[in-house]
Amino acid sequence: MLPRAGLAGSASETTAPLAVKYVRSLLERRGLAKYRQSAWLANALGLSYAQAHRRLNGTSPWSLEDLSQVAALFGETLADLVSSGESEPYVIASLRTGGATLSCRIWLGSAIAERSAGSIFAVSSPTGWVVTSHGAAVEGEAFNIFRLQASPAADNVRTVAVLDDDPTVTDSIVSSFKLLGYRASPFYRAADLLATTNKFDGFVLDWIVGEATVLQLVQSLRSADASCPIVILTAQVASGLVDETDIAEAMKRYDLLFCEKPVRASIIAAMLSRAFPSQQDRV
Repeated sequence: MLPRAGLAGSASETTAPLAVKYVRSLLERRGLAKYRQSAWLANALGLSYAQAHRRLNGTSPWSLEDLSQVAALFGETLADLVSSGESEPYVIASLRTGGATLSCRIWLGSAIAERSAGSIFAVSSPTGWVVTSHGAAVEGEAFNIFRLQASPAADNVRTVAVLDDDPTVTDSIVSSFKLLGYRASPFYRAADLLATTNKFDGFVLDWIVGEATVLQLVQSLRSADASCPIVILTAQVASGLVDETDIAEAMKRYDLLFCEKPVRASIIAAMLSRAFPSQQDRV
């Protein structure tokens, strides 16, 4: 276990255990508000809300394995997690250059009143932080950048469609996937997903949407892409409202993955990650 810094109890800035400081710093950098962090951590690590809340208020200890698992969910190492908690905070941004978009980390300076020619700066846009230059049509408050660290190209970010007629479930999965580095899009009706022109690398589908199964949607998706991973969700097998043999047959016929509700977004993401084709296969 990691040592505590100060007294056990609520995680104030001065008395919080170091592990809490590191985890909170990571989650805040990724845009997760404090009031949502306990619920997210419970979902990610398979804890109860009370257990997650105790972790984040410093009354329950963290192991190195726990910290490594949280860091890995964001593509970081334990060393990244610890160093980020001890250094100046950064934010994740999109760097637009030469017609391409790269993911990057930026350390922000002061706000600027005028965007001078030849300079680059960060803009807080409705879709997140954007690094751009004078003359680019990006609306929002601009800030100086005193450090920038580029990451792998945004083109390598996987895109996932999430379909569930319960908006709470859909939005929760989408939010968690975005924190894990995916481009996730919510859908609440099968017809809307069928009608979209967007291309997705993978799909997460509730088995029953409205009054019908998504079998017809699965058939359509498989006709368009024979290898993309498709995860099926349901909470109705145990209740008998869904026949498990129907799902089993669909899994065999259409090469589907399966996860019972209540879902853990980190587990679904791990299933998708293992099922995605390699980057070489995508070229």
